Amino acid sequence: MQVWQYLLLCALGALILFLAVWSAAVKRRRRKERDFTRRLETVLQPRENVKLVCPNRGGRWVLTSKRLLMEDGDGFFAIPFSKLKRVQGQDANGKTTTSPAKMARLTVNGEYTLHNTCEVFLEFAKQLKAKVKKPKKTAKGVAKCPEGKKRPS
Repeated sequence: MQVWQYLLLCALGALILFLAVWSAAVKRRRRKERDFTRRLETVLQPRENVKLVCPNRGGRWVLTSKRLLMEDGDGFFAIPFSKLKRVQGQDANGKTTTSPAKMARLTVNGEYTLHNTCEVFLEFAKQLKAKVKKPKKTAKGVAKCPEGKKRPS
């Protein structure tokens, strides 16, 4: 055999090896996505809807209609909205920001951090901040009356 035939054989072998590795990676990614969906369906409560799924470095974060789910190694960690006390955003320099567009990471309750690694992060941060936002207080001395009742004079 001549040199060009050996080179052609090596290139063909490298192409076959590349395609085999790529095919295995695609199958693994699809299997992990399927398994995530199955595990998520087992965790959801009755009448609980999934609003957003945001991938993160340690696992996915799932915002539902009732709570925040965080994927860890084997399962999910759930935080009901009643337990969410503080959502704080930080920009790339580490300064606190309230604008979801400027956030590089989002910290929940001072413990859990979600990094801005996907395009869903902006909407995820907006909706999570809206869930945690506390109602504004009324002015001092002026209390709102329930509907249909008169204020005492």
